[in-house]
Amino acid sequence: TSAADNNWRSVSWGGGLFVAVADSGAGNRVMTSPDGITWTIRTSAADNSWNSVTWGGGLFVAVSSSGTGNRVMTSPDGIAWTSRASAADNNWNGVVWGGPPGGELFVAVAGSGSGNRVMTSPDGITWTSRTSAADNNWASVAWGGPPGGELFVAVSTNGTGNRVMTSPDGIT
Repeated sequence: TSAADNNWRSVSWGGGLFVAVADSGAGNRVMTSPDGITWTIRTSAADNSWNSVTWGGGLFVAVSSSGTGNRVMTSPDGIAWTSRASAADNNWNGVVWGGPPGGELFVAVAGSGSGNRVMTSPDGITWTSRTSAADNNWASVAWGGPPGGELFVAVSTNGTGNRVMTSPDGIT
């Protein structure tokens, strides 16, 4: 049973805890669980439409498609959340932690914006706009691949022959 009947959009594991985020609810758009079975509601940093959450570098990071100047929230423990400014007020749909050793960072992708539908952050707090391969509706992003061939890969819900974009570093 979820902690509330919100529209839960994403879940991540990190720091010994599952964390889920929602795009509905009043002050309760985060829930946590140590085992995936018993869930506890948590106070979100804002009542934004939280679309994705990830764990990396000792921090949970969530991104949103709504809000003004606060479309990112971070938490070291999944319980206490702090609003952060995104690089732009785009509709942020996905976020992941990854990158080559020593170059790890958070990468987020968006479905709106003009040439800036990617943003990166080394710490989840300070975000930098990056040029997206196309102005598509980027829905999700992941990091992985065979050793030595790892990439960030993002997928889109629209476009013609260009619904995938890749990056070795999250920047280019």
